Amino acid sequence: MLKRNDIPEKWDVEVDLVAAGASSGGLTAVIMGHDLGLSTLLLEKSEYLGGGTALSGGVLWVPCNHVMQEKGLGDSREEALEHIRRVSLGRHDEALVAAYLDNGPAALRYLEDHTPLKLTTGHLQGTDYYADLPGGKELGRQVYADPEVMKPLLTQAQERFPIMNKVRPDPIPYLAGVRDYWEEGRGLIGSLVLACAERGIDIRTGVRAKQLIMQEGRVMGLRAEIEGRDFFVRARKGVLLAAGGYEWNQEMNKRFMNAPDLVAYTPTSNEGDGHIMGMEVGAAIALMDHSIFQPVFHVEGEDVDGRPFYRVPAYGFPGNIIVNRYGKRCCNESFYPDIGRAFVEYDKLNSEMANTPMYWIADHAFAKRGGTLGMAKFTRNSDWLHKAETLEGLAEQLGISGENLIRAVKRFNEHARNGQDPDFHRGETTYQQWWGTRFHPDLKPSTLGPLEQPPFYGIQLQIGTVGNLGGLVTNADAQVIDVRGEVIPGLYGTSNTTALLTYGFSYTSGACQAKSLIFGYIAAKHMAHASSL
Repeated sequence: MLKRNDIPEKWDVEVDLVAAGASSGGLTAVIMGHDLGLSTLLLEKSEYLGGGTALSGGVLWVPCNHVMQEKGLGDSREEALEHIRRVSLGRHDEALVAAYLDNGPAALRYLEDHTPLKLTTGHLQGTDYYADLPGGKELGRQVYADPEVMKPLLTQAQERFPIMNKVRPDPIPYLAGVRDYWEEGRGLIGSLVLACAERGIDIRTGVRAKQLIMQEGRVMGLRAEIEGRDFFVRARKGVLLAAGGYEWNQEMNKRFMNAPDLVAYTPTSNEGDGHIMGMEVGAAIALMDHSIFQPVFHVEGEDVDGRPFYRVPAYGFPGNIIVNRYGKRCCNESFYPDIGRAFVEYDKLNSEMANTPMYWIADHAFAKRGGTLGMAKFTRNSDWLHKAETLEGLAEQLGISGENLIRAVKRFNEHARNGQDPDFHRGETTYQQWWGTRFHPDLKPSTLGPLEQPPFYGIQLQIGTVGNLGGLVTNADAQVIDVRGEVIPGLYGTSNTTALLTYGFSYTSGACQAKSLIFGYIAAKHMAHASSL
């Protein structure tokens, strides 16, 4: 319930469209709004732009996009709709899916034609997670900023526009060199920030949106904070909430997620500000139990903004497995959604989590090839990485059953030598076969291979997330709706502030970033034709 609704005597800024959050959706909205004749303003809570997208692979999952068509890759709206209906567990919204599919290709085409962004597609960023199910595709629906074009262009742009230096960098310095600054998600965000800079769009960092301001049932602006003081923005056409997820809000995690002690590999600014502001004015919420779970671990001394930074180990490749607290395999290690399933599996008979804590186990050959041993040399201490000459010795260090671990590795090795995994079917789908090429793209795809070469290594894993996917409910025009299904006038939403109702209770790479961008595009177009307050 909105407890405070003071309309200020004087607004600090008055614009047509204000976006709270420098996500791909917030950036797209202010660009599109500007191009349609609106005055626009973007507020970002942190000192960096791009949110979780800047730290991601920057993939956009858009069926029937022009990039795949130009490469001769076939697709159809009917196939995409069939696929979403098949994988969503019935928790998608038909109207939102239609808006997503109908506007996605146009949004991408507009950005390529009117901003520096240039897109490409290919094996680099994978395939549909469920490509083998009806309507799935192996190639083309995932598009991303073309590094060959974008890297030199964005590097030069840093000299002309200081705002470009605010695109979120890697959180840990010695990751530099592992991936290029303008590759992956930063290439997408950098392109959109450059488009804003070229248009003179007002982007302000260090400004935290705190509360919506309403008049006669309509959102007319918001109250933000800058260095502890109020900052009031009037929005004549609308406020767009694009502030990301709520992964760093432990109270919300505890209320909504079936994942004790959930930690995040997202910016620490993702504290659910947009969710809270929306719920405060009666917005409906959905899919709040949905998240992109990942196995992670923390290395002492690695902190960002005073909070622990979590790493993802190299899993699902020849020479490693994941076991549970009993020393038994419990998941398909080459398909991380199944690792997430194992993390939250509940033992109803004993009223406890069935598998946690879980452990990454590898032999020396993979620990070296996968970079784990190299990384250990750079850390303050290597207590996070356990090492023993025998599996029994490793199990003792980890506090799990040595007998079970030996048995699990023996069984896995016997089948892996024959390219089989009868227990969890590792490596059997198109997506998992792509996963098996990540370390060696030139070799035959493989996720299976025995653990044979001592010493053996182990890491205790925590359940982490690359983004919580539940949030506010919107309609096909990106307008936020309330708990009775009515539009909240003047309020729009996108990014992980809104529920992933375009895909339901499932996920594929790029589904969130594309939803964010597409509904930012839709929101701006709708505001351009809306009446002013």
